Amino acid sequence: MTGDDNAFGELIQDYIVECLPLAEQIVDAFVELERRWREGTPSEEMLPAVKGWLHTVKGNSAMMGLVPAQDVAHGLEDVCATLAGDAGLRNDETAALLIEGGGMLVELVRGAGTAVESAAPPGFVGRVRAFLADLREGDRGPMAEAPAERRRVDRRAGGERAVELATGVVRVDFRRLDTLLEVLGEGLIQQATLADAYRRLARSPVAPEALGEMEVAILALEKTLKRLEGAVMETRLLPIATVVGRFPRLVRDLAHAEQKRVRLATTGGETPLDKAVLDRLGEPLIHLLNNAVVHGIETPDERVRAGKPAEAVLELQATSVSNRVILRLADDGRGLDEAKIQAKAHAMGMDVRSATAPELQRLIFLPGLSTADAVSTLAGRGVGLDVVAEAIHGLGGTIEVESRPGRGVTFTMSLPLTLAIVRSLIVEVDRERYAVPLTHVAETVRAVPEAIREINHRGVTRWRGHLIHVADGGAMLGTASASASASASAATPRPYFVVISAGAKRRGLLVDRLVGHQDVVVKSLDPACGRPDLVLGTTILGDGRVACILDAVRILDRAAPEPDQRGPATRGRHAVG
Repeated sequence: MTGDDNAFGELIQDYIVECLPLAEQIVDAFVELERRWREGTPSEEMLPAVKGWLHTVKGNSAMMGLVPAQDVAHGLEDVCATLAGDAGLRNDETAALLIEGGGMLVELVRGAGTAVESAAPPGFVGRVRAFLADLREGDRGPMAEAPAERRRVDRRAGGERAVELATGVVRVDFRRLDTLLEVLGEGLIQQATLADAYRRLARSPVAPEALGEMEVAILALEKTLKRLEGAVMETRLLPIATVVGRFPRLVRDLAHAEQKRVRLATTGGETPLDKAVLDRLGEPLIHLLNNAVVHGIETPDERVRAGKPAEAVLELQATSVSNRVILRLADDGRGLDEAKIQAKAHAMGMDVRSATAPELQRLIFLPGLSTADAVSTLAGRGVGLDVVAEAIHGLGGTIEVESRPGRGVTFTMSLPLTLAIVRSLIVEVDRERYAVPLTHVAETVRAVPEAIREINHRGVTRWRGHLIHVADGGAMLGTASASASASASAATPRPYFVVISAGAKRRGLLVDRLVGHQDVVVKSLDPACGRPDLVLGTTILGDGRVACILDAVRILDRAAPEPDQRGPATRGRHAVG
């Protein structure tokens, strides 16, 4: 690659970074305009902002020589200018033209510099020109435009503001941030090694006099690395709106294809999430949206007969809770058909006669369990939801479902803020150390042998007023002898148990020792080597030993009774929170 080619490639990337969010905002605004025009809600305040975004995309596209994107943005800008002076044009036909053009603009900007960009859209541009020509022939008057002097002032003010913002922004390739995070991880490991060496030295009978100064230096280093960790992680965080921004148009187009009326309402778009998590979050969310629109929401006629508004509402809410992000996707549709779920589960050989409603609802995450009457190319509520659960679980998260008959379904997902560094509880089992992510640790408890009973060959104890299973850590992790792995009985020699939680599930894991808390750097396992069932990854501890990071969700699933003894909602290998 020549220097010129490389420079042009960097310019293209800068163009996409700047214009793609604007193009996505434009299409979202067009979807909102369509809704407001149908409801007769005022929308005048939206058009100036949309015209400004289009003008920016048009200008940037022209500077880069991206003629198709320039033409589409120009045509949409002209239509918006016309709408500002003629309220009679604000109808479904005009909205469809705008939304189509907005979607086309997003694809052209995203594909800048590739074969996608070279595909000019003459059909759309021609229809825009015909639309505008018809208006002129209909004597609707000239397009409403601000005086030239005013336009120049507005652009100059906007340009000065853009220059002001640009001087405080540096664009960095995300791969460089990955490298920086890797270096930080090595620093954290070395700091932990130093702290471990200090503790061993402090216990020595011949501890040097300078030990106090060493302690001060170690504490200062720890504080510095903590600040560095916070700064590095902030550079990796992006608002969740970067993923969900394209969803309103997706829902709108899908609803039109299904002849339904559905509106997506999003809140918490500014909630930050690690880019590594965001990159893998889009597909499971799209699958849930598709299922809701295609199979969860009724047709307008059905909704009216049921006493509901003809237009359904999908609500996607994001909130930050400690170092996790909670996503809730709720529809106001018909809800899950528990009778069909029960029948399907029975056909798959499950005894679900005594299952409660929440247990039946969680079964939709099992592979192969579908209640759809026909296979859809778009979605089927229950089809592939095991894949959704697996994807969320692969991100270190949990997913729960709650259905209200005739009122809708709510999916609640809990996700870690980042996958790179995890605050963990270090435990020891049979001289091996393991890291348990603190987000899944409800409590650590000193085990009282008399308080643990054996029911159906499983250890059970009372914790905070509830009966929970208690599993022997050595038996579960494969480090205990055969005689010791029979059960978590009252004679267990392990002095502690860790209450592990995910969603509504709780289990106790018996361990030999609670070592302490530590920020662990997650090292992924090589896929070619396979992944142990109960392990998320590995890390290096302060003493140089490699420790496995335990998968709390799979531990909860494994801790459940065996297939011939387990309850209906715990069958299958997929945890559902």
